[in-house]
Amino acid sequence: MWKLVMTEQMMYLSLTACPQKLRSQSRKIFLLQQSRDQYLVYWAQSIWWQLQDNKTFLAMMNHVLSMDGFYFSTTYDLTHTLQRLSNTSPEFQEMSLLERADQRFVWNGHLLRELSAQPEVHRFALPVLHGFITMHSCSINGKYFDWILISRRSCFRAGVRYYVRGIDSEGHAANFVETEQIVHYDGSKASFVQTRGSIPLYWSQRPNLKYKPLPLINKVANHMDGFQRHFDSQIIIYGKQVIINLVNQKGSEKPLEQAFATMVSSLGNGMIRYIAFDFHKECKNMRWDRLSILLDQVAEMQDELSYFLVDPAGAVLSNQEGVFRSNCMDCLDRTNVIQSLLARRSLQAQLQRLGVLHVGQKLEEQDEFEKIYKNAWADNANACAKQYAGTGALKTDFTRTGKRTQLGLIMDGWNSLIRYYKNNFSDGFRQDSIDLFLGNYSVDELESHSPLSVPRDLKFLALPIIMVVAFSMCIICLLMAGDTWTETLAYVLFWGVASIGTFFIILYNGKDFVDAPRLVQKEKID
Repeated sequence: MWKLVMTEQMMYLSLTACPQKLRSQSRKIFLLQQSRDQYLVYWAQSIWWQLQDNKTFLAMMNHVLSMDGFYFSTTYDLTHTLQRLSNTSPEFQEMSLLERADQRFVWNGHLLRELSAQPEVHRFALPVLHGFITMHSCSINGKYFDWILISRRSCFRAGVRYYVRGIDSEGHAANFVETEQIVHYDGSKASFVQTRGSIPLYWSQRPNLKYKPLPLINKVANHMDGFQRHFDSQIIIYGKQVIINLVNQKGSEKPLEQAFATMVSSLGNGMIRYIAFDFHKECKNMRWDRLSILLDQVAEMQDELSYFLVDPAGAVLSNQEGVFRSNCMDCLDRTNVIQSLLARRSLQAQLQRLGVLHVGQKLEEQDEFEKIYKNAWADNANACAKQYAGTGALKTDFTRTGKRTQLGLIMDGWNSLIRYYKNNFSDGFRQDSIDLFLGNYSVDELESHSPLSVPRDLKFLALPIIMVVAFSMCIICLLMAGDTWTETLAYVLFWGVASIGTFFIILYNGKDFVDAPRLVQKEKID
């Protein structure tokens, strides 16, 4: 402040000596002050935007942490199957849980990145699994055993239903889940592993306010490259692959089924078998007993794949030579039904071999265990569905009871409505939350603009208001009739056409009205 006063006094003293120079200096001072003021305004706005963004980022982290389905153990490696753990070296067993964890299923890997480089604190850094786990102590024929079901969701290409489909350039499939069924009996251990994952092609199905958006296959991408990467890794980890594709073989799902079959044929890998089963066509009119057609078709293949079994001494009696890789469009409802039936068939063989079931006994005849089994698989379906689609699974009435019911159809309709709302109006936030939590997006404090600030077109606000007003006026005209019926009809028609027309304009521009992710890159969601 003192320097500024002295400068003004000097300017006053030289007023008569050099008026032209004075005016030039005054203009420079004015411009400097103006620039300073503009900078202060910009700085204040940046601080305000950062504070608002921080609140949103915090809400995103809280959203992920409030989700059900996070598990950890201080003593057991939840990220590996029994068979993978049995094929490890002594050095592997001495490693910490964090070091030896399967990185596909470590959801807090980004949060532990700094601790990973500090071996002395590894015992405090535990890998966190996302998915579903249930454990039950069961009894059949007076013989007690533990039955466990574990579903491990991959953190690679993780996200929500319509914003993460297909595969990425590394061959990671969307909504990939490894499900392991474990039996502990009298020191012996048995397990049966299955996988599910999105159709391994480059395709998308973006929400656009329509109930079922059209799936689009990328026409310029090299599908074989990502497809081969995906199955090369699956064969290395699991062995043989039996693909069970449950999508519709007509309508909008048909091109995906045809492309999947073509890719398998073109790859020509003897370790991969492909089976297409149109779930909805075969089971229409509630003929769910026709699922036995598929089970009979794959029975020999399942016997060939076998299961993992180790005796009380630790000797391996049987190895699982491959897995069933099931999928539908979402890899949720239809997929879970089929997986539960395949798992039951494997469990039947395991319990008979362990001596729990007598020769000729059927697992379906054990009413108490069947109730536990069906409810656990239905709970597994709900957990996976909530994490990916935002609601509980459909068709769980069949999983729980073994038959389709009218009440189940009503509940499926309700869940479908909730899915529609969430997929269109809240999944952008959910996708951003997952990407932030997993480290797919890193907050940059020096970023010049807010990544969460997306300018909205005028139609985003105007069209919904116009539609609501027009529809309201239509109802009012119906309730408050005019002097003549022709006058009333004219008003109703005018406002009715206005509301319907606006509705179709909104539907045509549907992508502008849905809640889209703001943090992810385009290639991430493509």
